[in-house]
Amino acid sequence: MSFKKLSFLYLVFILFLFFSSPGQYVGHYTYLAETQNELNSRLLTKLKNFSSTNPADMNLKNTTMECLAGIDGLNEDYLKYAKDFFITGDKLRESQFAEKTIRKDPLASRFEDIVKKYNAAFKQATGKDLDNELIKIKDFNANLFSNTEFYFKETPNGVVGSVFEHLKTIFLYNSIANLYKEKVELPKFEQLKIEEASFIQRFKRLMVLGNPFELTIKPESPKDNPTVNINGKSVDLKKEPNGNYSLSYTPAAPGKYAVEVMVGSKHLFTGFEVMKPEFRFIMEESSFEAMVGKKLIVSLDTQYFPSKNVKFKSDKAEVIRQDNQFFVTPLQAGRFHVSMVINEEVVDDFVLYAHEPEDIMVGLLDIGGNQASLEKANRLESLNTFWQVVSFRMTVIDKSGEKNFLRSATRFLRNDLRALEENAAKGSTVIFDEIKLVGKDRNIVKMGRPIIIIKE
Repeated sequence: MSFKKLSFLYLVFILFLFFSSPGQYVGHYTYLAETQNELNSRLLTKLKNFSSTNPADMNLKNTTMECLAGIDGLNEDYLKYAKDFFITGDKLRESQFAEKTIRKDPLASRFEDIVKKYNAAFKQATGKDLDNELIKIKDFNANLFSNTEFYFKETPNGVVGSVFEHLKTIFLYNSIANLYKEKVELPKFEQLKIEEASFIQRFKRLMVLGNPFELTIKPESPKDNPTVNINGKSVDLKKEPNGNYSLSYTPAAPGKYAVEVMVGSKHLFTGFEVMKPEFRFIMEESSFEAMVGKKLIVSLDTQYFPSKNVKFKSDKAEVIRQDNQFFVTPLQAGRFHVSMVINEEVVDDFVLYAHEPEDIMVGLLDIGGNQASLEKANRLESLNTFWQVVSFRMTVIDKSGEKNFLRSATRFLRNDLRALEENAAKGSTVIFDEIKLVGKDRNIVKMGRPIIIIKE
């Protein structure tokens, strides 16, 4: 009597749910698909561990995995469709994807090719076929339907993912049952903490976007083929000559990532976090006095920007990187940005203000580019390599106050300038002034600080 009362109450509850929120049950299928995916990932692990010398059996294994990938491709098409058309809420109850994109679209032929390919490999390996589950399907009244009609006629958008997972279960279940010649049993895993997982070498739990997540797995038995899922998706492992397996995975976006590692009967859940790249300065090793033509040094905390594929650039400055430092030379006075760029996308920036430079120090250099005395010099040169001398005036004043001057339209001391200096008596004053300089970008013109020399 108690059981009958309980059953009646369940019936009332179901009817109340249906009539109070018609069609809302469809939303539950999105969560069901996640559970189905977990089941299929465990079945897939069992299938991957199968090995045989029978070509037909190995063909069935390989074809099964190819067909699973094909179904995943169809599901990716649905996920893209759902993203592009904002399939949420009430739209989950609609059936546009199944009706317009699968049944009346080339996706139908892709779907049929996948199930036919699997069915042919299954028949070759077992002598049986799965027509009643994959090709022509009977309903409860023994009516026959084509596979696209049976699985996708008026199928709500929210149910499509679950249908795809169901088809993957059909492939996996039948392949495993016939390849292993035994009843399918899901693999049992021993749940481990990260401290208990001796087969995992240490890895970074915190990293910046652009850097790879790297993991090394050392199976306790050579027969154990490890598998790794990141955020529910399988990732490829590379087998090393020493028997270890290595993983290098580059995250596509900042956030937290769940990592699932399965080695034999051991099952480990762990994770890592990816941070957005950003400027973090080591203040005591940096200088921020920005002046046109003056190189300033910026030292960064390297854990906050990627080690590879990162560039630094500026709209109004020259930026050169060396390890964890970069050197910024402003090209113009005023406000300017310095940006961190990954794959041509600006991920962070900061702003500086460059002041006009003071009078620029200029020296006399010899032919080898070293500072020299008046007698050995052959040109005038800025002591800051950002600037270049383009012209100057040379004036010689003797003890009586008589002045003689010449101009040079280059940085070099021409023969006539040399002669003027050589003919001057000892004690005369030699002045280099009106020294004109240009910046590297040729748009900035400044004057150099005069040089005054008493001839000995």
